[in-house]
Amino acid sequence: MTQAHDDVLTGTETNDPQVGQPLVALRGPFRGWLVLANPDGPIDLERIFPEVEVQVERTSAGMADALAFAAPTLIVLMAPPAGPVDLQRVASWLDSNPASCAVLMSPHQAVALRLHALELGFNDAVDLSADPMELIGRLSIAGRRGPVSPKLPEDRIAIGDGVELDRRARAIRRDGHLMSLRPKELALLDFLATHPGRAFSREELMRRVWHEPVGNERTVDVYVFWLRSKIERDAANPVRLLTVRGSGYLFEPPFEPRRQAHAAQDAGEGGPANVNEGPTQR
Repeated sequence: MTQAHDDVLTGTETNDPQVGQPLVALRGPFRGWLVLANPDGPIDLERIFPEVEVQVERTSAGMADALAFAAPTLIVLMAPPAGPVDLQRVASWLDSNPASCAVLMSPHQAVALRLHALELGFNDAVDLSADPMELIGRLSIAGRRGPVSPKLPEDRIAIGDGVELDRRARAIRRDGHLMSLRPKELALLDFLATHPGRAFSREELMRRVWHEPVGNERTVDVYVFWLRSKIERDAANPVRLLTVRGSGYLFEPPFEPRRQAHAAQDAGEGGPANVNEGPTQR
């Protein structure tokens, strides 16, 4: 099976904030094929469909987290590990995202599960014991019902004055010069920049970026501190990567005229205060 979601970002990390690391793939807003499966299972979708970006989740909890932010064109559930709860979750998600498709793949004896998937509105339910060409063909048909997401996103995200996140180069571009970052620096910046204006707690970021249900939340503070030194013009007074007291961290995108009214309204209504400090002392 293709590489699992929590293994997408790899590379040696270091405590030296000045040392860059090899550039690696980012995990941004996802619009490819989202799969719930055992990564060591019998079907390697990434190999079979090399033109499609495939993201694999190992657990029901991981799939639920992914659906909270992703917009996949195709959802594939493989049983096991997928079960009735996963089918119901995906069916509910499809109600709000009718442009996407869903396919269940299950063992030959799981007839009732396949019928249940079809009743819930899945586009297809496939017997894994079928001829391989049929399996590939039916997945291909389902996948073509939505746009194919390329392997590498080619867009750039404006981070600040003269600073961009170049998602194709997998680096930040400052004043036209590429600057490599540690894998988790890239992942954290990509996540926050693609969810602008929303504050995420340290606990949420540990789950979303580090994919650890529990961990040393000070790790987030350290990485934010490092990122500020590289994307802010004045790291001591950040204007992009902000701390929101009592909430966590958020990314404030470059100025847009329409944001001026929002900022004034927040100030008038006593909105959450931004506290732009280095790593929090705990």
